[in-house]
Formats: sequence, C-alpha cells, structure tokens
Amino acid sequence: MSRTAIGNWLAAPIVAAIATICLAPLAILFLFSFFSVDFVNIVKEPTFKNYWTIASSSTYRGLIAQAFLSALVVVCITGVIGHPVAYFIAKRVKSAKSAFLVLLLVPLYTGDLVRIFAWRVLLGTEGALNTLLLWVGVIDVPIEALLFSPLATHVVLVYNFLPFMVLGLWLSYESLDDHLLEAAGDLGASGMSAFRRVTFPLTAPGLIAGGLMVFVMAVGEYLTPQLVGGASGITIISAINDLFGTAFDWPLGSAIAWTMLAILGFFFAASAVVLGRTNWARAVVGGE
Repeated sequence: MSRTAIGNWLAAPIVAAIATICLAPLAILFLFSFFSVDFVNIVKEPTFKNYWTIASSSTYRGLIAQAFLSALVVVCITGVIGHPVAYFIAKRVKSAKSAFLVLLLVPLYTGDLVRIFAWRVLLGTEGALNTLLLWVGVIDVPIEALLFSPLATHVVLVYNFLPFMVLGLWLSYESLDDHLLEAAGDLGASGMSAFRRVTFPLTAPGLIAGGLMVFVMAVGEYLTPQLVGGASGITIISAINDLFGTAFDWPLGSAIAWTMLAILGFFFAASAVVLGRTNWARAVVGGE
C-alpha cells in the first residue's frame, strides 16, 4: 500500500468526524424547518408552511434584505479602506511588516463585548467624540444620533471586520509584481488608470476572499446591532434567536436559518465562478 493510500486511510476518520460535527446540526435544522408548532408542541409532519410564511411576510423579507444589504455596505466600506492599508503594509513597509500586521490584529485579541462597549463610550452623548466636538465649538449640544443608530452599527461592524478584509488584500498585494506597475507608468498610465487596469484586476481575488469573510460575519452579527443599534437593532438574527427562545417556534426559526444559508450559498457559488474566470476582473474594469 502506497504512502498516499495510508495517509488517506488515516485521515478518513478525522474527515468523517469533522463532517459529522459540521453537517449533523445543519441536517437537523433542515429537518425541523419542515415541521410546525401547535401551541408548545412540535408537530413532526412535513409541511412547507414555514417557508411560505417567510415568503409571504413583508417583515421577514425586509429583515433578510436588511441583513444582506447592511453586510454589502460593510464589505464596500472595508474594501475602500482596506486597499490603501493593505498596499501600504505590503509595498511600503519593509522591516517592520510583522509589527504592522500584529497591530492590525490587536483589536481581535479582545472580546466582542469589550470592543462594542468601547465604542459606546466613544460615541455616547457624554463620550469622547461628543466631548471633543463640544470643546472645539463644532456643536452646541451632544449629537445623540452617534449612538443607538444604524450609523453606529455600521461604524462598529467596519471596525470589527476591517482586519479580515485587509489580510485578504494584503496577500494579493504581496504577490503583485511591482514591475507591472512600473510598466504601466512607463506606458503613460496615470495612477488611477494603473489601479483600474492593473492593480484592481490582479488584487480582485484578495478582495473577493476578504469580502466573503466580512460578508458572512456581518450577515450573522448579533451583538453589535443589539448593543449599539437602538431601535434599528432588530435584525433577522435576533428574530431567529427569539423564535428559538421565547416564541418556542423552532421550525420557523430553522426555516429562516436555512433561507439565510441558501442565500449565502448563492453568494459563495457566484464568488467561486468569479474567481475561476481569470479574465473577469480585467473585463469589468475595461482593461480589454
């Protein structure tokens, strides 16, 4: 028996265990999504009632759309901020590159609650930002909209997930050949033109990889909208939590969860197609 075959046999139990741990809960969730609830009892008779409820409810449709739209906004903002940061670390920093990467990841070493409450202290009516604006005379009264608003939610989400976008882009910038940018400059391309026709297409895989990580985490975020979103903190994730908790409607909660997974699966499939087409990014930016 070859070494490859031996390795496959040894790895098979581990792969099977991981697959079981990951897939079994999803399979149970999928099964429950076809059940229904009769007061407090779960009726284990197959039905599409839950999926029809989601499709026919403007509330659930709106919350699902809000979750994905909010995640797209966070991806776009982190992508815009992440490009110059990743470029600086990859191309401008020479000897202290590891230190910059560590500094980038330092916020992730603390818990989510610590970071969120730090932003609450910063954005509150008596927080550091309002105090500074009052001191310099920009405002006369504290700005209450800085906290417990969609703005606060997106600011904290961008702060929390920006390192993941930067890491994805940084890997692409590390593999970007500087001679290509020099050649673009020699051929008369301006900085923005070189970015559109050379840099952006070649770093698109890192943008997509980082964007997928940010997108998935932003869609499933629960704590941030609850703690800094105020009235806007009601999300589809909090609705799922309530259905599994106080409402005791596990089937409907399972159906919503599987609907979210199906939409995320579509985004992953679309991203895989994009990454598989090597000329896609160049065609999008009009390079050829």
